[in-house]
Parts: sequence; C-alpha cells; structure tokens
Amino acid sequence: MRINTHFDGIVTSAETGEIFLRRLSWSKVWKLPKTGDGVKVTAIVWRPDSVVLAVGYSSGDVTLVDVESGVIAHTFNPCGEPVTALSWENSIASLNEEAENFLLPDELLPQPSKVNSSKLDAGPMLEGEKGLKNEELLSLLWIGLKNGLVYGYAFGLFPCCLLKLSELSGMNETIGAVRSICPNGDHSQLCILADLRAGRSEVLLMTVDTPLITYCLKELYGLGVLYRQITGLMDCLISAQKALQEAWEDALVDLESKMVRYDNNDGQSSLSVDLMELLMFGHAGIKLEKFLVTDLTDKGLKRIGQAVELSYSNMQKLLIKHIVCANYQLSYYLTQLCGLAKQEDRFSCLGLQVNLCLSACRAAGSFTAKTAELQQVIDGSIKYLKTFFRWLYVTILRLSDEPIPPELATSTQQDVRFIANFLAKDFETDGQVRLDRIGQYLRNEPLTSIASSKTRPWDMLAEACPTITNFPDSDLFQPRAERSLAQEFTHLEQQVKASFEAIPSAVGQTASLPFMTNLTLDCPSDGLDNIKITSRSINQPKDRCNLIGLTNSATPSSGFYLFEFASEKERKNLTRAAFFSFRRCNHLPPGEYKLSDMQFYNDEIMSILLLTEQNTNSIFLQLSLALLREQLAPVMSRRGPFNSSFQSDLFASSFRVFNDFQATALGLSSSRKVAAIFSAAKRKVRIFDMEVEEEEDVEDEDQDIEDVSDLSQEISKDGGNEKDVSDVDMAVSP
Repeated sequence: MRINTHFDGIVTSAETGEIFLRRLSWSKVWKLPKTGDGVKVTAIVWRPDSVVLAVGYSSGDVTLVDVESGVIAHTFNPCGEPVTALSWENSIASLNEEAENFLLPDELLPQPSKVNSSKLDAGPMLEGEKGLKNEELLSLLWIGLKNGLVYGYAFGLFPCCLLKLSELSGMNETIGAVRSICPNGDHSQLCILADLRAGRSEVLLMTVDTPLITYCLKELYGLGVLYRQITGLMDCLISAQKALQEAWEDALVDLESKMVRYDNNDGQSSLSVDLMELLMFGHAGIKLEKFLVTDLTDKGLKRIGQAVELSYSNMQKLLIKHIVCANYQLSYYLTQLCGLAKQEDRFSCLGLQVNLCLSACRAAGSFTAKTAELQQVIDGSIKYLKTFFRWLYVTILRLSDEPIPPELATSTQQDVRFIANFLAKDFETDGQVRLDRIGQYLRNEPLTSIASSKTRPWDMLAEACPTITNFPDSDLFQPRAERSLAQEFTHLEQQVKASFEAIPSAVGQTASLPFMTNLTLDCPSDGLDNIKITSRSINQPKDRCNLIGLTNSATPSSGFYLFEFASEKERKNLTRAAFFSFRRCNHLPPGEYKLSDMQFYNDEIMSILLLTEQNTNSIFLQLSLALLREQLAPVMSRRGPFNSSFQSDLFASSFRVFNDFQATALGLSSSRKVAAIFSAAKRKVRIFDMEVEEEEDVEDEDQDIEDVSDLSQEISKDGGNEKDVSDVDMAVSP
C-alpha cells in the first residue's frame, strides 16, 4: 500500500496482481489488471512529483503508469529477475538550463502524427502523451533484483547505472535479494539492505558510494533527455510499421478472397499461367472464363481495385507522415548523440563511444534510404496494379458481351509488358495469390526480388555523384540492396541499443562500498520475504543521513533495529545502530506486544503498528526519531557482524488503541497528514487524519462490502492524541 503525498490517493495491490488507485474517500480512480497468471506485485513507488507510479513484478517487469489516467506509459525488464525493491529520488539541483547548453533546440523539427489503427492497442505516443514529461530535476529510479543487482534508471527510462553487489562486497558468498534501497538525495550514496544467499537468516546492510553520478549530473541529464526522445521515436516507428503491415494485409484480403476461388484441377497450370495465356493469345479457357464472368465479375473487380489502391495510398501516407518524419527526428537526435560522444573529456568516462554512436547514425541513414526505396516500389506497384485491373476489367466486359468504354478500348505494347511482368513476378508466390513486391519489405528476412540499382535512390545518387564514393566509410550510409525494411529497422534497433549499452556498467564500476555489516535475524531463511523494512532520507542543512528500520523476525516481532548512515561531510560514512524492544516502552500498558508494520511518518516521527499478545487489539504508536537517534551507538566494525545484545528504551509521543482490530499494514503521508491502516483478517481499512486543529465529531458508519469496485469511505478526523473518534471499517480486496 502506498499513499501519494501530492495526489489525493492511495495505491493498493491485490495478491492476484491487480493495482488499485483510490482517493482518500476510498472511491476508485482506476484499476490496473494483472499482467499474467501467477505474477505478483512485489514493489510500488511514486515518482517524486507524484505524476508517475512505478510498479515492480515477480516476473521482472517494471511498469510506469500515468497516475492521472491509469494508462501504462512504459514497460521494461532489466534482466528477467524478480523485482524486490524500488526507490525513486530527485536531484537537489535543477539541471534543465545547464543541459540546454549542450543540447540543440528541437522546436523546428516536424512532429510525426499519431497513427490511428483499430488493430493497434495504441498509436505511437510522444513523451508528452505518455505522461512522462521532461523534468527539471534528474530523478533516478533504483531497482533492486532478486539476484543482488541494483539498476539505476534516469527519469525511470534511461539505464545509467548497474551495481553488482557481490562484486562490490568482495565476499566469497553471493549476495541475494535486495530488500531495500535508500538514496541520500544527491545521487552520491545508497544505503542497501540485501540477503546473504547462503541458506542462513542473515542480511547485509551496506552503503554504496556512486561518485561518478554526482560528478556527471549534467551529462547524465542530457543523455537522459536524448534517450527519452530516441526511445519515444523508436516506439513511433514500431507502431507505424505495424500499421504499414496492416495496410498491406488489407490490400490482400479482398483480392485473395476472390482469387482463391479459382481452382485448376489439372495440376499443370495456375491462375497466373492461365491469365498469361489470356494476355498473350487472347483466349480464355472455359474454367477461367467462368471464373472471370461469374465469380469475379466486373463490379467485384472494380471494388477490389479501389480497395487495393486505397490500401496502397494509406501505405504511402504512413511512410511519408509517420516513418519518414519520425526517422528524420531520430537522425537529428542521434547526430546530437554523436556530438556528445566526441566530447570525450566529458562523456567517455560514462561509457559513451564515438564509433557506436556513428554506427547508430549510419543505421538511421540506411533505414531512410530503404524507406525511399520502398516508396518507389509502391509507386511502381500502383502503376502495375492499375494497368492489370484495367486490362482484366476490359477482358471481363468483352467476355460478358458488354460495351467497352472508349477510354479503355485501346492498350499499348508497354501496357502488355507491364501486365506480363506483373503476372510473372508479383502476382503469385508459392501457388498463392500475393502482391509480394511490397510485402517482402515488411518481413524480417532478405528480399526475394531486389530492385534494380537504376531505381534505388541511393545508388542513383552515387552514380550521379561519383566523388562521394571517395568519402570515408564512417561518413556514408550503408544500405544493403538485399535487406528488407524490417531488417534495416532491426539493425537500427541493435545499433541504438549498443550506443547506450556500456553506460550502466561504466558508471557502476566506479562505485565503492565503504561500509558493510551483516545481521542475523530470528527467522528461517525462507521467511526473509516477510520482514518489515522502512527507510527514509533526511536532507536537513545540518542533518543529512539515511535511516533504515527493520524487524528482527518474519513473524510479528518484539522489536526493531534502527540504523543511521550519516552522509554529511563531517560525519561521512559514520554508522550508528540500536535494537529497540517494546518491553522497554513507556506509556504502554503491561503485556507482550508484537510489531506488525512500521513506517517513517516524517523526519521527526516513526509510526509503529503493534498487536497485543492475544492478537485481539492493535496499537498505533508514534515514536520520536530524535529520542530514538539519541540512543544509537556507533557500529565500529565495517566488515563484520552487528552486535545487538544491548536493548534501548522506547519513548512514545502518542499512541492509540484499536479494539477488536488486527492491524497488519500501514500507509502514511506526512504532507497529506493521512494514515491508512489495513486489517488482513477482517479485510478492513481505516483512514483518518493525523493532524487536525479542531476536534470534529463523526458518526459511526460500518460497512462490510465484498466488491472492491463499490467501496466508499468516510475519513475520520483526529489530532493524533488519545481521544474518542469514529473509524470507518471498509472491505478491501485481499
């Protein structure tokens, strides 16, 4: 469960994999369906501006969702391992103006239109449409995986860092699932909690310094902006090519549905052979004549001709308005990328290589050349089809003894050659009626019919300007005559991916691990998934540190650990910790208590959910972080186990008792001043205000509703003190 600190809403996930966004009134805003059978939601985090929601799954997928509309803006899978932790942080400084100093303006670029196609789930969407608008701050989405890897994605899209914890630690044992990631706010350090993959109930707490990210914030911001633009345009090209494929298939539907009815049983000829004999000798066999007059008919042929011509016209529009336009922009941004790569003093340390960027730029040029070639092939095919359909129409009229319009009565020798060439090369493939001259360009395989060099635009340019052949190969586009358009695009995708591929490892290799300690927990090794973990980064001028709290058991715990990792210069890498037991908590009535959940409410308060020994009542406890931190003791060993024999006292600033309510999950928002408490046993939720200046009386209203789509909720007001207030119980999806 996550509460948005800006948007008035709460995000919850079901065990079946659905995601729900609800307002604090508990009215449903949208629902995100499950991604597959057995796939569970493992982590949820808001982007710092609360515009985008990142969701991690057990399948390894990470989905970015536009909060306002509930539309999936982007989905990626870092390496196929289950996602176990997510964290999203902003940079302190704005980098928008600095990045503009080395990025070219793009106001004059033509924008590709959105593809409208009923068969597509969605047309190509630019970043503004995805809800992933450019940010003035460099935000980093950190993704922890089950295999001990941590990925950093700038803006949630651009992979810019890869941390291999096992290699960083230098341990013989392999580090397992990453449980928590807590960045310190300026991208210079991460505090990480991870498992030891050794069959023991042991976790590692470590700090990872990432100095290169801090040093190259401007460069990473600029690369992130270019990456967003480039990947958005690649999405445009993918969708446009799907629409192009659909338009070509539409051109075949009516034609094949008619032509497939022609069945020659002698096994020695086909429709194209019989039509060729009709063209050459002017005589149609009985079966062919019956097919043309009865099955095909002049009106049917007219309709087919119009449908095919319309489909070809749509293909031309897709090429010109979408593919050519998007690839023009793509070439523009790849040229900028080459320019950045040539600034080796700034970008070579990030793994950006000039030769790879130039290869991507050449691949975009080759794709452009192949697009121009396809345009000419479509123009030629339209001429072939018009001539063929006109001849066939006149033939049907003649066989039907119908009058022939004067403008169609005559044909030239050139028309006969056109028709013969069409029937011989393009009309049939493997015994089936196909228009293969265009279709071959849309398949990811070599062309079966290569266009003449005299008609390929790039070869015509090379022939007209022989001097360009003397240029270095690196400055030339290199279209291959035998490649299809789909093959050229696949090559373009590979080259674009290769341009950015080395960046995550290059940045990750500069990271260091100044502190690490292992902690043994009181639970079986397979119960580490159920320990409660919370983290918070404090960025006050005189107090900069990361706090991580975790329970000592997978079952309801009798206490919790609190670790403080200082990040200010004077106390750099100073770590303090303590274990707090509820047996030493003031104000609590006598008895045994177990911790159900905990979260940091703000920089000053930590919130705890407790269960009584009989598991009948729950207590919502507010703890002062200042008092807790006063009792933290320095952790002396940087490469050894943490000794937790000393137990510190707890001082509660306030608490509330929930009678007959087994609270198991907690969601907090200090900016919204809201707390949401869930009960798994009764499938209930209570939402109340944490800070209200005036007391308000709210009448009791109990509802038990099984259908999650019909839930409603009233918020009860309370100032956080021990007072009588009404909490509203509502059924929630388990």
